Amino acid sequence: MLKSEFLEAELLAITAEVQKLVEQRRSPTLHLTYQEQWDSLQTRASELLNTLSQKCIKIHHAASMHYATLVHFVEGQDPLPIANTPFFPASEYFTREGRLFKQFKQTVLRQQEEAKAREDGLLQKQLALEAALKLKDDLIAQLMNQQTQP
Repeated sequence: MLKSEFLEAELLAITAEVQKLVEQRRSPTLHLTYQEQWDSLQTRASELLNTLSQKCIKIHHAASMHYATLVHFVEGQDPLPIANTPFFPASEYFTREGRLFKQFKQTVLRQQEEAKAREDGLLQKQLALEAALKLKDDLIAQLMNQQTQP
């Protein structure tokens, strides 16, 4: 990998050379080597950018390959060629959307069961209250009958 100090030094050198060439442009007469200096400066800058881009591409490729090996292969297992893998229809593959849908469906079903259980509990409480009220009404009616019949 290219060191940041090296890159900084090269960029400072290119900047200094550009400033020098711009200052030469302000003079009334230009040297014969002026165009050659611009060409060499452009060549140096493009070589630096090419070297930098090649290094970045190599590093990115190595990182991508490392990530691919971590994701696709289990440690201690030889990778199998794709030609030896069995064919499964697309309906049998598990997808992220399928897993999410299954989890969502389970959540909805669980919530429906909880709601039904709460509703059943409330219904049982209501029936118990109605039975208690009916029992109280019967007791009141008996007491009323006892008081009217001495």
